[in-house]
Amino acid sequence: MPYLSDRQYGLLPHRCLLVKLKNSSSITRRLNLDYKLNVHRGCVNTIWWNESGTTILSGSDDQNLIVTNPYTQKVLTKVHSGHRENIFSAKFLPETNDRRVVSCSGDGVIFHTNFDRPNSSHSQEGCFTCHGSATAYEVRTIPHTPNLFLSCSDDCTVRLYDLRTKNQCLKDQCKDDVLIKSNWGITSMDVNPMNPNEIVCACADSSVRLYDHRKLSTQVPLTISSSINGLISYFSLSDRKKQDQSRITSVVFNSHGTEILASYSSESIYLLDPKQVLSQEQMQERLIEHKNNKRIKTNLNENQPVLNNTQDKENKNSPVKRLRLRGDWSDTGPESRPSNEEEVVVEETETVPIQSDSSNEQQSSNRNLQNFFMQRMSDILTQLVTSSTSETEQTNEETEITTTTNESSVSNENNDHLVDSSTRTSNNDETDPNHVFDLIYGENERLHTEDEDEDDDDDDDEESQTTTNTTESSRHARTFLSSKWDRLRKCREAERSQEENLLKNIPSLGLINSYEGHRNARTMIKEANFWSDSYVMSGSDCGHIFIWDKFNGDIIRIIPADEHVVNCVQPHPLNYPILASSGIDYDIKIFSPLAEIPIDDTERINRTVKRNHEMLEETSSTVRVPANFIFRMLTSIYRLRHPEDMSTLDDEDLTE
Repeated sequence: MPYLSDRQYGLLPHRCLLVKLKNSSSITRRLNLDYKLNVHRGCVNTIWWNESGTTILSGSDDQNLIVTNPYTQKVLTKVHSGHRENIFSAKFLPETNDRRVVSCSGDGVIFHTNFDRPNSSHSQEGCFTCHGSATAYEVRTIPHTPNLFLSCSDDCTVRLYDLRTKNQCLKDQCKDDVLIKSNWGITSMDVNPMNPNEIVCACADSSVRLYDHRKLSTQVPLTISSSINGLISYFSLSDRKKQDQSRITSVVFNSHGTEILASYSSESIYLLDPKQVLSQEQMQERLIEHKNNKRIKTNLNENQPVLNNTQDKENKNSPVKRLRLRGDWSDTGPESRPSNEEEVVVEETETVPIQSDSSNEQQSSNRNLQNFFMQRMSDILTQLVTSSTSETEQTNEETEITTTTNESSVSNENNDHLVDSSTRTSNNDETDPNHVFDLIYGENERLHTEDEDEDDDDDDDEESQTTTNTTESSRHARTFLSSKWDRLRKCREAERSQEENLLKNIPSLGLINSYEGHRNARTMIKEANFWSDSYVMSGSDCGHIFIWDKFNGDIIRIIPADEHVVNCVQPHPLNYPILASSGIDYDIKIFSPLAEIPIDDTERINRTVKRNHEMLEETSSTVRVPANFIFRMLTSIYRLRHPEDMSTLDDEDLTE
């Protein structure tokens, strides 16, 4: 580091020294865990430095907003936010002495909190319910503007709030303050720090859209076309005709406002150039060429034959589905393994004491035990479904098509559709809406009722008539709701088709590079960020922080940072080589360049990247289901295997 001598003699300003240090590979490779801030009692979903880098604001599943001094590890402010769901995003309002914050939660509610006048638990002051019940993903402030802030949500809108005109709005899905409207949910956004007129949004159709605030307004009746009039350019990852959208979990400008980083779920991270102008056709050609070059580079590095797109597609569309219970995090964290890998303990060259004190060790032990049982339940359920399906198929091949066989086949098909309806498939057009309503209202109950009608011929006519009426009523309800859902779906498809036509002539953002090797599939919020001008970073489902060389895309460092998933990565705002991270663990971790020599992560990187690739493939064929689905599935399997025992049992008996 020859520039250190320049600093010694006063030839290099302090700010320039910090930039050079952070751009140094030697400093970046020395990052290690410094200490933890144990201030929450739930997963920490959002962290944010103040402008001077002296405090950190955090929000959590415990619904508290906490301001902490990361250097003394002391809590400066702690208030209950007023939220009733998990806090997803929280930011300091600029130029308010860090005493006013805005936050949003999973139920779509926005809160403006003044720490000098904290709201009571029953107060509605500072509450905005404009997004309705749709999930609000992020709030963003505007530089040097203390009374304006933005929010984005699954209700397909970006809203601009002015605290000078109102400090609350309790109207559900109101039409006020809508700045941007789309036909797709908006999952992330950012404001250009150098030019606040530019707003970048991540939409659920896998597109990154760059808007000019000056061409948008909240005062006029907003339509899709008026929002597109304010669109500067956009980048689309997927082919809209294939409908294989990947969700964007994070989008952010660099500190100069010259680059945009977008992180895609179950995909790569893409570095985009907002100033480069390309046609959509040119961009798609550039994207295909870039992916092919990446695939060739990856396979050459691994000495493997190059896979073509057809082979990849066949692997992803495997008919065998694995079931996983919601709340089962056993496929995350540094110790997670693909199912085909033998579970052995690998000696790591570097470990992070994720939990150090006795209370956290007990908490970690309890969580590991819970994960073990959840994983076992998932394995057993998958085996049951697979064996049941194979047995039924064999029976259908060997026997004639009788009434009994038909009923078993229908029951088995229903099980398959229940599994498929929980899977996000690429071909949405082939999905039968009736299966969705069978899942909600219980097609199994209808089948069971029909079985009872056949077995109980000696029942009186009144009971038989009641059962028939109930069955017919249930059928009519499902048919009515299915047709209504079908009409809404067709209407939404027409609106999206109209929007697509309007977007055809909008130029594309340029593609600079992409980064892969991490795993982004398990959480809705997975941040990617810039680490100086030379590196980019992201959290991962494998519990590591990944750092890539921005220019060549090579991974130069991975840091264990969570027992399950790293969701948030926030570098120090003044270019000090200090990093804050958070995730599923109930703490905030601070990393600094503490290692005496740069750490060589090559072996760990190769092993982790290989596992992540295999586990992403497993995730694409995994269905996550709630507990009540398990009860219905087990009931259906039991009926299929033991029809003679079902005459005296109903669903309530089996689920109690």
